[in-house]
Amino acid sequence: MTDSFKFQWHYVSNTAPGRPFELMGAITPRADKRFDGAVDAYCEGDYIGRCEFSSIDADCASDAAAQIRKRIECRIEDRVARENETAHNTTH
Repeated sequence: MTDSFKFQWHYVSNTAPGRPFELMGAITPRADKRFDGAVDAYCEGDYIGRCEFSSIDADCASDAAAQIRKRIECRIEDRVARENETAHNTTH
């Protein structure tokens, strides 16, 4: 697995880390065995954001989806860490 693909994540919700979410959208194979597409993420039916990506190197669409899911999970964790750091700095 490589992290060299292009990835954009657009938040509309402050979903907590570790919460399960579903992906809905298109993961399209290319001729060069990479995947492009865009998916929307939902947590318990609520829309939490949109991911647009290209050039994911994967054996199949399921593997591409797993890479996308992992990247979204990392972005959610990073956002919460930044928010906690900001809150901590403003209280001291």
